[in-house]
Amino acid sequence: MTQLQRDKTFEPSGVNGKLKVVLHDVSGTLIRALGTIERRGYDYRDVHCTQRVDGDFDLLVHIEDTGGPNNLDTLCKQLERLYNVVSAEMVGRRKRAERA
Repeated sequence: MTQLQRDKTFEPSGVNGKLKVVLHDVSGTLIRALGTIERRGYDYRDVHCTQRVDGDFDLLVHIEDTGGPNNLDTLCKQLERLYNVVSAEMVGRRKRAERA
């Protein structure tokens, strides 16, 4: 009998930070951006979206790692590849201090 391999469980790395994502005002762009963040192993704790003068939107997202890759640079590059995302960058990043 063949045994099924169990999925690996991930331990959160403690990575958290804020991302600023500039989006075009097109239906579905916000949902795609937030879905990408979640699928890459991050939870969004605070989401703030404001409209700019040029009609685009600034999306500020406070994220926490839930066990995915802990490289926020990679996440920004993945977000920038999405349709109607103008740019994505880290605004601040902290790593929680480990307790002894």
